[in-house]
Amino acid sequence: MKFKKHKNEAALVCAARKGDKNAIKPLMMKNWPWLKGLVASIVGNESDTDDVLQNVCVTVIEKIHTLREPERFRPWLAILTRRQALKYRMTKKRNLNLLLSDEIARGCPDKNAHKSFEKIEQQEQYQRVLAEMNVLPEKYRQVLLLKYSEDLTYAQMAEILDVPLTTIQIRLVRARKMIYQRITRKDKAKEL
Repeated sequence: MKFKKHKNEAALVCAARKGDKNAIKPLMMKNWPWLKGLVASIVGNESDTDDVLQNVCVTVIEKIHTLREPERFRPWLAILTRRQALKYRMTKKRNLNLLLSDEIARGCPDKNAHKSFEKIEQQEQYQRVLAEMNVLPEKYRQVLLLKYSEDLTYAQMAEILDVPLTTIQIRLVRARKMIYQRITRKDKAKEL
């Protein structure tokens, strides 16, 4: 089934809300590329991304009836997905920290402990950029997620967001600039 506009998506959401399980599959397939990118940008690797996406699918099936405005499916799905991914990441990070703390306390850290600490440090830097991205207005955040998580073309992004190609280009430039300015400003404030 090919989608032309969000209206078809809203019709599928209405059908899914009424219990039509066959309506959910095309909804998820249409949004899968950017969903995968969103989750990967939060959890960081493919196997974790697949786990989170599986949880997202189950949650959509269970909670689609709570969506009051069918035309707002994509923002609803983005929020739901982001929450699932953040919850997964926090649980995984907590488990890794407990494992490392336990090994250090026993005096026999794993040979890979140093690499694990470096990975955590990289993840924290990555999270800093993501945190700045998350405070951007939604229209800027969406284009960044689509561009960097799935490496979509501008034309594909324009189709997904239903905006002109030039709008995508402008939003990407503005989003990058806003993140750079915010991080630079915070770094200067820390130096003082």
